[in-house]
Amino acid sequence: MSVNLRYCGTQQAMDVESSKYKNSVLNRDDTQLTDSTQSTEQQVQDHAASINAVRCHNNINSDEELLLSTPTDAEKAYLKDVKMQSVVFIEDAVQYRSIHHKASKFSLTLYRWYRSASIQYVIKLATFIILMLAFIEEPSSLSWSSDPRRNCKRFELPHGITEGIEILCLVILTVSNIIQGYLSTHKESQVPFLKRNPWLTGGFIVLLLSFADVIVSLVLGNDSYRIRIRRLFRPYFLVQNTTMLKKTLKAMWNTLPEIASVLTLLSLHLYFFTMLGMLVFPHRTANSTAINGDEFNNTEWKLYFRTIDNAIMSLLVLLTTANNPDVMMPAYSENRLYAIYFILFSLIGTFLVFNLLTAIIYNQFRGYFKCSMQTSYFRRCVALSAAHHSLCKATAVVKGQNYMELDQPLASVCIIQEVLRKASLSPEQRRHVYTALKEACDNGLTELNLDLFNNLFRNIDSSFHLSILPKAQVPVWTSKVMKFIQKLVQNRYFDVAGNFVVLLNAILMTVEIAIHYEEAFKGVFSRLNIMNYVFVGYYFIEQTLKMLSLGKKYFVNINCLYDGAITVALVVIELVQLSKYGHSSPASVRGLSLWDCARIVNILVLLRLLRIIPHFRPMALVTGVLLDIIRSLKSFAGIIIIIYYTFAIMGMIVFENAISPPPGLPFPKANSALTTMPPPPEYECGTYQQLQYWANNFNDFASSVVVLWDVMVVNNWGVFLQAYKAEVNSWSQLFFVIWWLISSVVCVNLFVALILDHFIAKWEGDSRERTENHRGTIQSLFQNHLHQPSQERIQKELRKHPCLQSDVTC
Repeated sequence: MSVNLRYCGTQQAMDVESSKYKNSVLNRDDTQLTDSTQSTEQQVQDHAASINAVRCHNNINSDEELLLSTPTDAEKAYLKDVKMQSVVFIEDAVQYRSIHHKASKFSLTLYRWYRSASIQYVIKLATFIILMLAFIEEPSSLSWSSDPRRNCKRFELPHGITEGIEILCLVILTVSNIIQGYLSTHKESQVPFLKRNPWLTGGFIVLLLSFADVIVSLVLGNDSYRIRIRRLFRPYFLVQNTTMLKKTLKAMWNTLPEIASVLTLLSLHLYFFTMLGMLVFPHRTANSTAINGDEFNNTEWKLYFRTIDNAIMSLLVLLTTANNPDVMMPAYSENRLYAIYFILFSLIGTFLVFNLLTAIIYNQFRGYFKCSMQTSYFRRCVALSAAHHSLCKATAVVKGQNYMELDQPLASVCIIQEVLRKASLSPEQRRHVYTALKEACDNGLTELNLDLFNNLFRNIDSSFHLSILPKAQVPVWTSKVMKFIQKLVQNRYFDVAGNFVVLLNAILMTVEIAIHYEEAFKGVFSRLNIMNYVFVGYYFIEQTLKMLSLGKKYFVNINCLYDGAITVALVVIELVQLSKYGHSSPASVRGLSLWDCARIVNILVLLRLLRIIPHFRPMALVTGVLLDIIRSLKSFAGIIIIIYYTFAIMGMIVFENAISPPPGLPFPKANSALTTMPPPPEYECGTYQQLQYWANNFNDFASSVVVLWDVMVVNNWGVFLQAYKAEVNSWSQLFFVIWWLISSVVCVNLFVALILDHFIAKWEGDSRERTENHRGTIQSLFQNHLHQPSQERIQKELRKHPCLQSDVTC
């Protein structure tokens, strides 16, 4: 469609008409922008409206004022569609999304509705619920203990309830997939749907299998059908609907060849020392202990090196130092030279190969992840170019020009502001864009080329802390007493004194907790307990003075609200305790006593001391880096959730009720003299049974997660290997070894490597930027390593979109 309309009037005439009040309004705009540094989203939008009023009055009052004649309905519809395309492309750029979706009027409306916060919240909620079903479906995790000796009754929902909830969630996810499939399908596209949308295709397959498995569960019942294979596929929905998780998994998959090479080296190391150990250690048939060197002790061989699988598992656990020095002691007791074998094994495997693996994972994964981030950045550049393309078309329509005949397309600032008002941006993003847009307007620009338009979104990922503190005013008192109180509270030494009192309270609380259960210090404890009322009284007076001094500003300050809530809770608990027990603590209560609750609240008061961190630069930098890492590495936490969920379900399928205590084995009573029951004599020391690990099992989802955590930490994980080998079979050890490789070797090393990279980058260079803004996305980790794609590549990608191939609408 080609629209050729005539330009009405000259720019000079409109500038003369508005010159009388131009400077005054501009000055008001500058003041508003300065105040918006700590404004809310509504203030940012009001500021944008004021800029729009000024700039458009001085340049282009409205689209229709540029038209000599009244535009036709077709021209109005075309202009509206082009602006809608610009809005969607800007939103795609902000979220690093691809622009290769349908761009017709209905499709764009559906696309914006689907990408809206409310709909995405529903999809995320459905994904969350379907994952959380593992805790409440049979076997339920809703019991006080997972120890089978206690016979705790599980809370079980009636049959069909969890299946009904799951079907509802699956329906929501199915509708989501259908909408995605509809929006991503182009008649002009020559790429097959499967190749273009592999994750979406996999989603349809998983949904089909899940629906079929739910029907089988409803027909047979969960008692008969225990496998429920659909539970293994649930993490797929989390990955499919999280872009960063898909990128992380892809990067991990591409890193596997390098990881496999190091694991091969580790396997050779393990094999060599296994064979050497089976030959070196004495393995005669004699079973007696060596006496004066007359006879060899073969205990080492019998316990750890009798068979190949036993030797491999013993050394594998030794790699993690979980059985050190237990595995060495029988041979070392016989001859001290045997220690050389174990020291060399640990030195090469644990301290050399494992650290080499960390370095390789860091280097290779970071390289692949950097490429993935470059792809995301390229999508943003393409989306911004597409948005500028549509804005230039809208500007050409308004000015009565033919877009295809323009040498250098320009986008009107007035139209850009109109489009930005409609785009879904966060308050921080909107503030950064409008700040850059005002700078362009202050430089006298009324139209922006592509480079200037891209510059508007340069800091779009930077976080900016908005505050409503400027709205709240400090009261102005006429009373001398109130003026004195206000001056006292506003003095910086008032907070210093408060922190000193908190520090004294911390010292007192430490002593108080240490002697709480000591009979010899009972009198001292009672006197120390009285001192707590002094601290509580100080906190109450302090917060009252702050409330009188700050007025409404007290109730919009997060620190003040936190201190006030903690103080109120502490006063209430202490008063209740004083009225019920006096100055002493109850001798014995079941669960938490009021004294315990008061001390817990006291610990929360101690968090006030964290506010001194910004005053110490090294500590502030370390703390800031820690917070940035937590904020930026959310996708890696998703990876941990996925592997934990998958392996927990697999463990339940394979090992449910695999280990059970002997019938009649008692559970230690809470009031027994011994903390644990004496083990039966047939249980060997250090075994699963002797250590009473009965609560560590795969009988429900929650206990399965705990077992996986225990194995990942690798402390005593050899106990689980031996127990399940004895109760199931030798192949059961493979499950735990694979889990250890994925969780402890790969993922933990990956976390360490990326945390180091982030910390080093912040420590060496980014500390200078922290006074200006704070990066808030995972892309910021690699920002300094990303390069601007060429315009030729961007234009080539734009030409793949049907709506951007020519001056037509879809």
